Amino acid sequence: MESRVLIIDLLAVLHAVKFSLGKHRLSNKDKPTFVIYGFLLKLNFLLRKTKASVVVYALDSDTSKRKKIYSVYKEKRKQNRTDKQIELDNLALPQFKEISGHVIPKLGYRNVFGAEGFEADDVIGRVCKDYKDEQIAICSSDHDMYQLLTNNVCMINAKTNNWYTINHFINEYGIKPNMWKRVKAIGGCSSDGVKGVPIPQPDPTKKQMHVAEKGALNYIKGETASTTKAHQAIESREGKDVINRNKSLVILPFRGTPKFTIRPDHPKELGLRHICEEYGFKSITNDIERWKKILRLR
Repeated sequence: MESRVLIIDLLAVLHAVKFSLGKHRLSNKDKPTFVIYGFLLKLNFLLRKTKASVVVYALDSDTSKRKKIYSVYKEKRKQNRTDKQIELDNLALPQFKEISGHVIPKLGYRNVFGAEGFEADDVIGRVCKDYKDEQIAICSSDHDMYQLLTNNVCMINAKTNNWYTINHFINEYGIKPNMWKRVKAIGGCSSDGVKGVPIPQPDPTKKQMHVAEKGALNYIKGETASTTKAHQAIESREGKDVINRNKSLVILPFRGTPKFTIRPDHPKELGLRHICEEYGFKSITNDIERWKKILRLR
């Protein structure tokens, strides 16, 4: 499969690289470089896989407009981390900033998109909506992206490198991708801390239950009996209020996401050579002719 536009969910890709190479802790003069090196390898792989002619890097904002709607949005993501995870993050996060602020511009890639208050998901959603006639491959590990799948838009999982197309989605879930946002609105999103429709509990001392993804999917497909508590909760006034709130959180792009204009890339051989010299990546320098062809360096 060939795709002209490759959209990289940068944070998702860098976290995937962090976990895959974290044990090796490659460094140059005691400065950790393993995420930077892994990013270059990932970019090489993605360009070989997609044969894309232009790359878009989607960035997350430090602030979130969604928190104004749902105050606990993504609140638990950094909780319950182990000491090892904290140590790894302390080594990796400065490299994340170097990649977005130094490495990518040095390579000559021009389409680095982000906007205050919006997420990479919103950037990706906006580009997919505005460039409907282009063949697009999204590299991310976020299942929210499924709503963007079309005959022109596919995904590459940032963690597993597996392709995921509209046909894969339909075969797995039995619905069309444009219905996925309704599934997420009903069932919530555990990774973002968004709860689904609450199911009434006769005993107030017991833990509050919510409709989850599977229950929401069954409801959408008409496979939930009207007598079940989940079905009744979804149909209730309170349930509809939760669904409407969640829609504003899960539909991509988020309301107000600005437009982005994709420009031709000008990746530079000299830029890659400087990066390899700066970080001590001799294996790439020694294979520069192959890298020039894959990254279309000039």
